[in-house]
Amino acid sequence: MLYRERLPARQGNAELVLLHGWGASSDCWRSALPQLRKYFNVTLIDLPGHGRSQSHRVSSVDEFIADIMAHTPARAIYLGWSLGGMIAARIAAQFPERVSALITAAANASFVQREDWRDAMPVATYEDFVERFASNPKRGLRRFDALQGALTPSVPGEAELQLQLLGWLSELDNRDCIAALDVPMLALFGADDALVPRGTAQAVSRLSSSVEICEFKHSGHLPFVTEPADFWQTVLDFCQRHGAESSEITHYLNKRQVAESFSRAANSYDSVADLQRRVADQLATRLPPDSGRALDLGSGTGYSLPALNAVTQSVVAMDLAEGMLAYARSQADRQAEHWVCADAEDLPLADDSMDLVFSSLAVQWCENIAAVFAEAYRVLKPGGKFLVSTLGPETLFELREAGRAADDATHVNRFLPRADLEDGITRSGLQLVEWQEVGEVLEYDTLRELMAELKRLGAHNVNRDRGMMGKQALRRFIAAYESYRQANGLLPATYQVWYLTLTKPLA
Repeated sequence: MLYRERLPARQGNAELVLLHGWGASSDCWRSALPQLRKYFNVTLIDLPGHGRSQSHRVSSVDEFIADIMAHTPARAIYLGWSLGGMIAARIAAQFPERVSALITAAANASFVQREDWRDAMPVATYEDFVERFASNPKRGLRRFDALQGALTPSVPGEAELQLQLLGWLSELDNRDCIAALDVPMLALFGADDALVPRGTAQAVSRLSSSVEICEFKHSGHLPFVTEPADFWQTVLDFCQRHGAESSEITHYLNKRQVAESFSRAANSYDSVADLQRRVADQLATRLPPDSGRALDLGSGTGYSLPALNAVTQSVVAMDLAEGMLAYARSQADRQAEHWVCADAEDLPLADDSMDLVFSSLAVQWCENIAAVFAEAYRVLKPGGKFLVSTLGPETLFELREAGRAADDATHVNRFLPRADLEDGITRSGLQLVEWQEVGEVLEYDTLRELMAELKRLGAHNVNRDRGMMGKQALRRFIAAYESYRQANGLLPATYQVWYLTLTKPLA
């Protein structure tokens, strides 16, 4: 069947559909996804015979386009590379009401030369390659890699279907489509492309004065690989100029600082993590008895690894903070099959590779929560579970209110509202089985004691707009927090803890 993967970011973001070229798969876009998901909800498509659509059979390019349109958003920006770009141009011509903008990369209007279109591959060269591929697909792919200057090898697929799509390259003639196009179009080319001659850029510009052209001087057939920063910035600038309504997610947290803060706290974390251990233990009561392969997402010092190892065949421990992973590995009773330093919003794991994802008090450090849920959905096997504990926005409200009394800076980490989590769950495809809220109140003799504990946990303020208090502001801050002192003489610190049980549907 057709492989289609939708990676939501945030409600209201523009939709972006990505179509790869011949001999590749949608994985060619993976390195750019963290950046793209700041601006777009992304849909990935694998061409027939390629990637995870290897068994998807269609009789013609128009039938494939019909399949695509049945699985893509009502309106989106389409970005296609090489053959994917030619298909995207065809989509824009046939469904202008569904396409808000068109971007092609290393895509000719006609891949092969025609009597009145000489800026293309000679027919004899094309036919020689087709013959080579038909007789020996593996050797043909190696030849193709040499032609396109690929930094990574092409992806072997179903040879019969790949051969059919080679036929599409000679069949498609988009000159009339581009000339009559009624949507904004950006055509990107590599100056040293061995498959798309250098004169193609000017030839395409002559088809329509409304087509924007950009040529990358140091690239061949893969400009998004050889000059990624310039390539994607050009794409984003074009989308914004043409009203694609792509608004970057506002990042309040400094992700690098989050990682560094927790790495520094690795050695002191366990000594003050009573609440964190209690929450992890409560989440562990929801573990199924036999879970196969598990991911401990945000594993920290590895406290939950013994509980996970008791009910699973193997565990991958993953955390954003290298220091936390190093500490966990040094503990004899905290073992994992693999130790991985990575971001929960972009998991370096294969699709359908995990039976269980377990995450205790970690995802509150992720602002693109929809990406977290979408990634969990992707790596879970059908029927797999995602067990989550996280913090709600009422956490440490006393600190937040005291900070407001002091000045206008942000002195407490922000945590996402329930509506954002619910939206991310719905958009990911995961199903919510249970949502439990528990209030926890810790008590301290002094405000200094609370702040020191947060620092030892690595959970002190890591907002981008955090501020340093002056003496007067500090006095106001302390006085405001003192107003919360309880009858027992202690200062409270409230935590809003959410426990979620999610599952990936079987079908």
